[in-house]
Amino acid sequence: MLAQGVMKFLCLLVTFFGGVTSLRDVMLLVEPSTVIRGGTAALICSRDMQGAPLYSVKWYRGNHEFYRYTPMEDPDTRVFGLPGIYVDMNRSNGTQVLLRRLDLTLAGNFSCEVTADSPSFATQIATKFIDVIALPPIAPVLKADKDRYQPGEVLKANCTSSPARPAANLTIYINEEALRSSETSLHPSESGLLWTSVKADVKVTPELFLGGRLRVACLATVYDVYRSSANLDFFTPDTDPRPERITLNSASKTFQSWILLFLLFLLPVVMGQDYIVPFVEYDDYDDKYEAVARSALLGG
Repeated sequence: MLAQGVMKFLCLLVTFFGGVTSLRDVMLLVEPSTVIRGGTAALICSRDMQGAPLYSVKWYRGNHEFYRYTPMEDPDTRVFGLPGIYVDMNRSNGTQVLLRRLDLTLAGNFSCEVTADSPSFATQIATKFIDVIALPPIAPVLKADKDRYQPGEVLKANCTSSPARPAANLTIYINEEALRSSETSLHPSESGLLWTSVKADVKVTPELFLGGRLRVACLATVYDVYRSSANLDFFTPDTDPRPERITLNSASKTFQSWILLFLLFLLPVVMGQDYIVPFVEYDDYDDKYEAVARSALLGG
């Protein structure tokens, strides 16, 4: 009987202290989850304390702690030196951390560890992956082996992206149709980034000259944050707008000469225009992403 009483008492202790916790539902929100190199990210750690006081919140990059909030201590926040980690102390507390100037080397898992100040000191941890990327600094470069093509010839095109991480995805289009039979390769750069090249061979047919023009385009993308394109136009002899194919009437040579000069000025602009999407400058990406990060913080 005594032994049974002891066992019941031990079971009650386990149930009271070990089976019941005062902490649950620890979750980590990261905005944005994909950060442009040099950008800003907000990390928000939510939890249900169920009335228990908070003992501490610790923040990690991988296994390395870089920020801690302990409300019972003075000061209540501490930053631990970790290369590349820049904590905005004015916008960081026990619930959130704002990181600035994120570098490519910091891509990886970030965690928040919450501990309740209760008899059991219950602890839960939540982890999210942050991807830090580098965008191509310039638009893709598209070249062909000839200036003009006749039906029956093979058009050889090559498109190259500038270095990025991850490498830009390149797609060649013929008259708005994506070309599937193309050869893509990756190349390392001295900076550690990757540049992409794609080659395509296309049999030229009369049907490809829609309205007298055959258009080749190259679209470069990185996830859903970067789109830039380049294009080349090829014309049939009847529609080729080059100056030597413009005949002048002797009665209106002076007027036509002005038209010729206008065309010479305008054609490089028209033929250089982007066909799929316009080239976008990304100098303001950090401002846009910081706005996203800051809007995610509690209190803005």
